[in-house]
Amino acid sequence: MPPFHLPDVTLTDLGNLSGIAVALTLVALGQSLSIAKAVAQRSGQRLDINREFIGQGLANLAGGCFSAYVSCGSLNRSMPNLEAGARTPLAAVFAALLVVALVAFGGALIATIPLAAISATLLLVARGLLDLGRWREVLQVSRTEALVAGVTFLATLTIPLDRAVLLGTLVSLVAYLYRTSHPAIRPLVPDASTPERRFTPLDELGHRAQECPQLKLVRVEGSVFFGAVQHVTDQLDGFRCTQPGQKHALFMTKSMNFIDLAGNDLWRREWRERRGLGGDLYFHRPRTPVLQLFAKTGFLKELGEGHVFSSKDQALRSIYPRLDPEVCRTCTARTFVECAARAAEQARDETRTDC
Repeated sequence: MPPFHLPDVTLTDLGNLSGIAVALTLVALGQSLSIAKAVAQRSGQRLDINREFIGQGLANLAGGCFSAYVSCGSLNRSMPNLEAGARTPLAAVFAALLVVALVAFGGALIATIPLAAISATLLLVARGLLDLGRWREVLQVSRTEALVAGVTFLATLTIPLDRAVLLGTLVSLVAYLYRTSHPAIRPLVPDASTPERRFTPLDELGHRAQECPQLKLVRVEGSVFFGAVQHVTDQLDGFRCTQPGQKHALFMTKSMNFIDLAGNDLWRREWRERRGLGGDLYFHRPRTPVLQLFAKTGFLKELGEGHVFSSKDQALRSIYPRLDPEVCRTCTARTFVECAARAAEQARDETRTDC
């Protein structure tokens, strides 16, 4: 049995070992997680990833005191255990005890097993993990996920495994950052074809919808952090340039889960731009963390009362009187319910003037 000892590692050794340690950690965690997911999917068990990682960490901490190999999930043990009827962690305990006994007393016998036979066993187990139906689903549903899966698959066949896993992780991270740095900024209009006049993205209604010439309605679908600021800024600048008459803007921020200081500066800049044009900026249902950051930076105080609303009806009732009535007089869009009431009032005024 390997003797117990505390690892004697110097600072120089830590620097030399850190690179391969990170790679081994990613490989071990990635392999164990993929095995655990495959087993959980087939057995119907609930997978707790945090407990899986904690268990591996504790196992490797203990193994480091006995000169052990890296501890992680095993393809050639987990699947045969499941197919043999194993249902509890005791199966792993008995398997470990059996391995100890074989190593201690059957080393000479094990040495006679051909490597080709062991390879065939591993290939048989790996074949059971290959889910062609899942690959077809990924290819049909998501090009991004198909790209990540394809790059990782090809990398594992052509370059060392540790680098392949690092490459797959990097590609996945880049894809995630790209998605989060491009939140959807979608103009909205009330859909007159629905009884509740539901606010609907303009691109879904097409030519049937007309925007208010004075008030821009926008839904922000994603967090506005430093990585997304440039994309969001370009979108907002485009709105102001193509529709300069829409000096007021109401942003639906229920889906804006997070902003940082860069995002806060973006909204302050947008507010100042619209104030400079003679309009204003309003928010519908911003989340509590967003409001807290607005308050800490002083932006909420600069906005003042009547700029943050909990409902769309409340927002429109408050904003509509601030719009220019002269523009409303000649407007034919009639985007809001309030437009009809104002048009009727203007007609009555004109009638009284004629009389």
